[in-house]
This record gives sequence, structure tokens and C-alpha cells, in this order.
Amino acid sequence: MAKKAEKSSLAAMLGKFTDTMGVGIIHTADKLPNCRKIKCVVPMYNYVTTGGFPIGRIIEHVGPNGSLKSYCGYDAIAKFQHYDWANHEENAFTSFTYEGDGEMKTITGYTLRKGYHPKNPPVYRYVALVDVEATYTPDWGERFGIDNEGLIIIRPPLLTNMVDIVQTMLSNELVSFVMIDSLSAVGTDDEMENSMEANQMASGARFWSKAFRKFLAAMNANPNKEATLLYINSLYQKTGVVYGDPEVIRNGDQLARAKTLSVKFKALKAIQGKTDVGDIVTGQNIVIECVKNKVGVNKRKGNFYYAFVDDGVVPAFKTDVNSQLIDLAMKFGVVERKGAWYIYEDVRVQGLDNFVDEVVSSGVIKDIEAQLDEQLCDTSH
Repeated sequence: MAKKAEKSSLAAMLGKFTDTMGVGIIHTADKLPNCRKIKCVVPMYNYVTTGGFPIGRIIEHVGPNGSLKSYCGYDAIAKFQHYDWANHEENAFTSFTYEGDGEMKTITGYTLRKGYHPKNPPVYRYVALVDVEATYTPDWGERFGIDNEGLIIIRPPLLTNMVDIVQTMLSNELVSFVMIDSLSAVGTDDEMENSMEANQMASGARFWSKAFRKFLAAMNANPNKEATLLYINSLYQKTGVVYGDPEVIRNGDQLARAKTLSVKFKALKAIQGKTDVGDIVTGQNIVIECVKNKVGVNKRKGNFYYAFVDDGVVPAFKTDVNSQLIDLAMKFGVVERKGAWYIYEDVRVQGLDNFVDEVVSSGVIKDIEAQLDEQLCDTSH
């Protein structure tokens, strides 16, 4: 009886907080959902992050200029736009219809992917891009499958403006995803109003520390608890460093605690190729590494190829998706290699390039990808 009384006393005490603060503030851990993830179009990103973009978390893409950190961010915009939140289905929507001709349009209808029959009425949510660098264009977004009519573009002049807008968006149940491109391009009030000679480093650090506390509070206040924030950050080289890592993340100390996932991008030497117009740069190899992961394996590393031009194998402005899938399939034991022979079920081909050509032309690559999807979150590899 004494134990029962203790439990009821505790429940009554915690119930007072629920009465004053609202339902969902205090509860047992079994009420929390597991972290769902949405796949990136780059298979190696899904491996490195143990499954893709984590929903309801803060994600950082960091690296020097030209390392494709925004590329994967734009893919996230498209994927979150087409996600069915009621059934947790990726690529559920193929198109939307809108009404209104002002600053914002309202979604009035949608078309579902052929063959998709959801159990529950589909639910879509809005996506926003804080385009600080003012580099986004509709035609570039279309390459990723972004629905431009439904994408909310925000271009704030100052950090204080950005914080207020992002905080409001993240707390709204109709919003699923906000991307900031980029954090290092946002100017503080001091930087905009004072002379170039004034030292504003300390003010920037204070701003970011306070801003991300507000972002986290807004995400926790969202009724769905599924709003995701992805920001692009810059990587700098310290001069004169003899020992230790010379790479420095802008405002890294202020953001370290807030982010769930941090992926570092690095572009390697550009690749020269022969074309009809002579030798030109045809593409670049990209290395990505997971430097922080609270919902998966840390320190996973991988690389992939990005094409600047159509080289006959990889289309322009795309990555070598098929080669990545085969590399991962061998890593996870889905595809077996015996000497020069590559084997998947009944498919047995000599030479890696020939094997890739065979599984792509026959459509078997889809079966391989489906098997990989089941193993990408495997923490034992």
C-alpha cells in the first residue's frame, strides 16, 4: 500500500506541472517515437549518416566552398516536400496544386505516386529555405525535384530577423523542414551597423549561442515534434598550426551541443576528361565524414563522384549513384566478389564496370538498392 501511495503521490505532483505547462511536457520514455530518417539521393550519404536525414533534429553540413554541402541540402528540401507525414512514406507526392498569387500560396490538392495506396489520408507540410546567400534559382531547384510554388524563400538582412523567422517556422505544426544556407553568411546587427574595423567576433558568438537555444525550444514546442533544421556552415583553415587540426568550424563551440548530426564535406582534386571540345574538367570526387551522430554510428566515412558534364556514364550535375550502390552492396555482403567476378544471386559478371552495366540495364540494381535500404541503419558495419 505504501508503494502505491508513493506512486500516486508522484503522479499527482507531476500532474500539477501538466496542468500548468500542458500535455507532453512530462511523460515516460515509452511515449517517445524512435528517430525516423529520410533517405538522401546520394547513397554514400545514407551510409555515412546511418540512414539519411534524421527527422525532428538539427543537422549541420560543414565544409569549404564547392564541396556539395548545399547540394545534399537541396535534396533534403525536395525529399521533405514529398514526404507523407500521416503514413511516413517517402516520395509519396508527385505534384501539388495551389491557390493564391501573393507572397504565399496555399496547397489545395496533390497527386500521389502511381501505385501508392496509403492507409491514412495523406498529410503534407511546408518547407522553407533561408537563402542568406541569395543564390537559389528555380531552375536549379527543379534539378532536385523541388516544387518551387510550395517552397517558402526567406532572405533576411540581419541575424535577428533570421532568428525570429526560423523560430516561428519551427514551432508551426504545418512546417516540416527549414534550411539555412548559409550560417556564415548571416550578418549580425553589429556587423551591418558598425565600421569594418570594429571587432564583432564576440557578438556573433553570443548571437548564435542564444539563437540555437531558441531554435531547440521552438522545435520542442512544435505539436508534431517532427520539425527539422538543416544549416550549412563553413570550414576555415587556421594559419600557423603545427600540431592538431588546423580546420575550424565557424561558431562551432556555440553549435556543438544543439546539433544531432554533423557531416563534413571535402572536395578532392578535380578530374580531367576528354570530350569533343578537348580536355576539360569533367567532375570531382567528394569525401564525406560523419563527425557527430547522436542517432547512428559516428565517424563513418565515404566518397563519391560528382559530374560537371555528362560523361556518358554519370549525367551532368549528378553523382555516381549506381557505383555507390554497388560499393555499399559489397560492403554489406549483398554483392559478392570472387577474384574478378562479381555475383548477385543469379547474376555473375566479370569486371566491375561490366557488372554495374548489367545490373543497371536489367533493372536488378533496384533489388540491390531495396536490400541495402534494410541494412543502411546497421551499426555493425
